[in-house]
Amino acid sequence: MQYHIFEINPFEQLGWLSSTPDYREARQQVRAYRQAANAAAGTRYRMIFAADPEHAERLLREKREPQPMGEHE
Repeated sequence: MQYHIFEINPFEQLGWLSSTPDYREARQQVRAYRQAANAAAGTRYRMIFAADPEHAERLLREKREPQPMGEHE
């Protein structure tokens, strides 16, 4: 499994940017994208751990309800 980096535009469209098996390298790439981004454009960058870019995209699109603090399954 690898870390996949995605760009999310203001219309919630995902764009795959890169993949790497190393967490530290992925974290550095995401930080670099965030620093270089124009804040007014509203583009966000996310890193996610998944088997392939398609699986990562499905995970990013998944709607999850927030759990109250202290509540576990």
